[in-house]
Amino acid sequence: MLVELILFFIALLLFLGLKTVCTAYAGSSSAGRRTLSKMSKWERKRVDAWTGFPLKQLLSVTARLIYVDEATAIRLRKTFSRAELKMTPQEYTARKVLLVIFGICMMALCFFSRFYFGIVIILLLMVYTMMKQRDVLTEKVRKKDFLIAQEMPRFIRTICRSLQSDRDLYNVISAYRKVAGTELGNELDILLAEMKSGNVQSALIHFEDRLGTPEAFRLCSALRDMSLGVDQTATLAYMADDMARAAKENIRKELSLRPGKMRRTYYPAIAVCIVMILYVLVMYVIHNLNSIL
Repeated sequence: MLVELILFFIALLLFLGLKTVCTAYAGSSSAGRRTLSKMSKWERKRVDAWTGFPLKQLLSVTARLIYVDEATAIRLRKTFSRAELKMTPQEYTARKVLLVIFGICMMALCFFSRFYFGIVIILLLMVYTMMKQRDVLTEKVRKKDFLIAQEMPRFIRTICRSLQSDRDLYNVISAYRKVAGTELGNELDILLAEMKSGNVQSALIHFEDRLGTPEAFRLCSALRDMSLGVDQTATLAYMADDMARAAKENIRKELSLRPGKMRRTYYPAIAVCIVMILYVLVMYVIHNLNSIL
């Protein structure tokens, strides 16, 4: 009786869930919009669990015991700098180590308690958490690069127009900084500080390294030539048009990928429902076989 009741409850949840998804997809219900609004509020209020007690203290201790080779450390520091994350390579690696240790302990507990299905669940959760940590870092870098790439054509066109009346590169960039976006503006602040206190050539090289994109390499190469007195106005104008076309293409690609991303959000829920149904059916069959035997 209990198994039949559980199966009926699961079928009811599946029916309601599919009905909500279909109506939201067809645009005839506001339930999906309300859910997305709530999820956006949760996203703004989300707090990193690694910054709370006791994970923060445990992470600090584990990071001191972690060894990261120099090449990997340099690559991770550059990625953290582009993502604007205050994290060391040791802390990033320590998170993975703690996730693996915690997952192994939980799987051992499930093994000794003979809850074998829990081992599969914990293994999947451990893999998902590690992949999520990597994807969050990649997404931050990708989002920043996307925003800078969208603003780069306007930045270059402004430089071309300003250089016609003022040949001082520092004054031109500082004038654009007043109207720059957040992502590019933060990088321009560092660039202007280095240009004011040091060599213009080295400041542009550091700016190019921080952005790490082909567009930044082309721009900084032209600006270095202009700081030496070489006229690169035509090159910058052509570069601005080329980057504007690339920016429009990036927006088109982003819009074309959104339906696929929306469909992929349903897959975890469907997989969980299938696993729940199979688990109940398998337990029901095992129970009947034990009764017969």
